[in-house]
Amino acid sequence: MSLNQINWAKKCRSPWLLLLTMFVAFLPLQAMAAQAEATVSKNVVAVNQVFQLTVSVDTAINPNSVDFSILSPDFAYGQPSVSSSTSLINGAMSRNTTWTLALAAKKVGTATIPAFKIGSSQTTPITISVLKGSQKNNTAVSNQTNVRVTAEIDKNTLYVGESINYRVKIVIGEQLSQASLSAPSGDGLVVSQVGQDAQNNIVQNGRRYLVITRNYQLTAEKAGKIIIHGSKFSGDAVRGANGFSSGITVPVNEDARDITINIKPKPTDYKGLWLPTPDLQLQQTWQPQVSNNNDVTTKVGEPITRTITLRIKDVAQSNMPNVNLTYPETVRIYNEKPEYRTENGYSVMTLKQVIIPRQTGKVTLPSLTINWWNTTTEKQQRSEIKGLILNVIADPTANNQFSPPAAITPPAATIHSTKAITTAGIWPWTTLIFALLWLITLVLFIKKRQQPVVTTTVTAAQTTDLISILEAAINANEPIKVQTYYQQWRQQQYTTLTTQPPLLQQLDHEVQAMMAAHYSASNNSWNKQTLLALLNQAKQLTVIKCTSMTLSSLDPK
Repeated sequence: MSLNQINWAKKCRSPWLLLLTMFVAFLPLQAMAAQAEATVSKNVVAVNQVFQLTVSVDTAINPNSVDFSILSPDFAYGQPSVSSSTSLINGAMSRNTTWTLALAAKKVGTATIPAFKIGSSQTTPITISVLKGSQKNNTAVSNQTNVRVTAEIDKNTLYVGESINYRVKIVIGEQLSQASLSAPSGDGLVVSQVGQDAQNNIVQNGRRYLVITRNYQLTAEKAGKIIIHGSKFSGDAVRGANGFSSGITVPVNEDARDITINIKPKPTDYKGLWLPTPDLQLQQTWQPQVSNNNDVTTKVGEPITRTITLRIKDVAQSNMPNVNLTYPETVRIYNEKPEYRTENGYSVMTLKQVIIPRQTGKVTLPSLTINWWNTTTEKQQRSEIKGLILNVIADPTANNQFSPPAAITPPAATIHSTKAITTAGIWPWTTLIFALLWLITLVLFIKKRQQPVVTTTVTAAQTTDLISILEAAINANEPIKVQTYYQQWRQQQYTTLTTQPPLLQQLDHEVQAMMAAHYSASNNSWNKQTLLALLNQAKQLTVIKCTSMTLSSLDPK
């Protein structure tokens, strides 16, 4: 409103006329809303070509005021970038809010960017002409040149039960998100991934690519021609990202080629376990080492470790044979859990056995033979490892050489009768016999007290040393040494331990539990503290008995 209008209203001396004049003067300014505008960097594009959309309004407004989801039917779009600015020119202040995002048309034809409503304003719709990729040489981006998937196998002909390696490579030349690769498939094929993905970079025609390699093991379960349907790659390519926009995601789907393989059946005249492979290696080692397979001299209770290694090429771990050996009862066997691994196309199984002779004499350890089908020569073959003949001798450091102790017969005093005694019967004669036996025992006891007890004290010292060695082996987690030393100490102290049958049974049980935890197929846990505590009880029992016998020998009576 001009000063002349206000002055004219004042001269009229009418307040109502003054208010009306001011309202009419300000009406054009109040009716002027914020201006919104939408522009594009290109209006003729190719399918999947990325271009830029800019939406602006000349006011400060909430960044979430524009709903870009209306683009979804015809366009793929990225996350918008929002900026706000304020300027002051010649005393006049202005504000502006701008949204920038990347777009790509989904199909050929004419597409319309609809109007965006911002507050009380809205933009003008924009028409986009969308051409085929070949019609715009410098605009369309081909998925084929940026992501490639290839696959190859070792051979096209194999036998039922045989495995081949399927190697797939993905060559990536652009930024991807949410990428995934599916495994190959085929009727009658068992597929499993082998190892972890490998990554490396290559340069082709001056452009850098990321190469991801993944290996699968394919095992044939039936004969005939089988089609391997290639691995499928899917992901989203991020395109059009720059300093003003995060870009858009364009779906990328690539499949490896299909491959046909020929599966041969098992020969009808084959005998034994079916193992088709181009190479099978069966080996063994002995610890302590042996120079030949003739007689090997060892001691009772001395452990021998036999390690068997089976390496089979192009065979899945699930098809590896079970190694079962039957040993004579004169040895105790502890089998560790078989260990499996994959190594340069071979499935490898390692089996460790601990063999402990239980008695003297000759012991024959069994050999192992495996039949298999050589897929290279197409002939049946046999691989064998020989057994071992042990000449087991006595251990001079042990008393009874691990022979199991005789059963303990309970004394007659523990047998009770509930029959009432009505007559004297044989009791007078029984009393006379016990009196004579008591006199004989008294005479022998008096004579024995006069003899020195040097042997008893030496045995106690030896027992203490053996227990110390046994405890050290337990703390060092060496189960074979524990088993050996325990049996030696048990034989030396068997007479003492039989006075405490529960303690003896608990000791035997804990040693067996220790060996089972280390060498049995089940996952058993074992706590060494229980065995150490039982040994401490046995040690105190031995010391008390030896001390009692020594004091008795020093009695001056």
